[in-house]
Amino acid sequence: MVSAARILTYQGIPVWRHVQVIQWAAQIISSIVVVALVVWFFTNISGAIQEREIPYGFSFLSREYQTPIGEHFLPYESSDTFLYALFVGITNTAIVAVAGVFLATALGIFIGVSRLSTNWIVAKLAMVYIEFFRNVPLLVQLFFWFYIVLELPGVRESIVIADVLYLSNRGFSMPWPKATDYPVALIWLGLAVVAIVAGALVYRWRDRMEERTGQSSYPLIYGLLVAVVIGAAAWLVLSFASGASPFYVSVPEPQGRFGNIVGGFTARAGLLVLLIGLVMYTASFIAEIVRAGIQSVGRGQTEAARALGLSPMNTLRNVTFPQALRVIIPPLISQFLNLTKNSSLGGAVAYSDLFNIAITMTQTAPSVSIFMLIMASYLAMSLTWSLIGNLYNRQIRFVGG
Repeated sequence: MVSAARILTYQGIPVWRHVQVIQWAAQIISSIVVVALVVWFFTNISGAIQEREIPYGFSFLSREYQTPIGEHFLPYESSDTFLYALFVGITNTAIVAVAGVFLATALGIFIGVSRLSTNWIVAKLAMVYIEFFRNVPLLVQLFFWFYIVLELPGVRESIVIADVLYLSNRGFSMPWPKATDYPVALIWLGLAVVAIVAGALVYRWRDRMEERTGQSSYPLIYGLLVAVVIGAAAWLVLSFASGASPFYVSVPEPQGRFGNIVGGFTARAGLLVLLIGLVMYTASFIAEIVRAGIQSVGRGQTEAARALGLSPMNTLRNVTFPQALRVIIPPLISQFLNLTKNSSLGGAVAYSDLFNIAITMTQTAPSVSIFMLIMASYLAMSLTWSLIGNLYNRQIRFVGG
């Protein structure tokens, strides 16, 4: 009995009363239950698919898609495979997600800071914006912007700004850099990345020097200077060696009797509507996150900064906002995920996003397999945003905070 009692003890405490043992046992049991449920779920699905002879599998990915895609950033032909068409859809969604995240973050920060303005009119206008766009469903907003764009002039009567910007019911055209020679352009892009990394390292070095010595070392100026010098030198060397610059600026201009816009980059109506809707909607949530994050910083921090003679803008930029980031980043990443997933509404405004293309594929390919690929794609994009946010959050957290 004594030996059995010793065996059933851990660190001198009976195992049925030891907190760590109970926690381990609970985790092991819950893991076994979850795995068993997942296996049972997928086994039942597999059995149901086989019983009802529902087509499944991924052999269709190597077949020709044979369906046009309205808007695509990658070169695409109807003779391309299902797999490549899915990749085109993922690219379309990823571009909208990345552009939307940057624009919504910038607008959300501006609105959130305006919400705390001491100017009554500015604060109330920001509040009206937040309450309106946050409480109207996104799909309704998309249709609103869609009909606004449809009311714009036709392509022949486009609204022209400075002879380089064209706005019509077909979309928005603007100048855009294009590669003169793809190998040379890729080489310069690689060197540009090196220049940015070098500039970041110089910025970090000068910033640490400023903290150590207490004297201004202008880290931002030196970092930008290094990046610009390396990038410009690489541009000149490649231009001299190849006989042409890596990129040139393509300017849009109307051609032909129908006035079709040729050159530059044209964001078609579907892309324009989807981007406007996602940015305006998501920015209202980001604005509230920013407002709450700034207000979470102790009032004493602001008072101390003002006592040192810092202006309100410098206080916000150097004292309040950096501390608020710890509170802002986690919910901000959730909004990035929501924006990426909300881009699946692109089909409602005639934009060829991943979901719209994949739904069309279900007419000639197994639906089960298609939806598995859709879920895997959105999961991968969401996990990417989460990874970026967690890495950044780890970098800005205070030591011992």
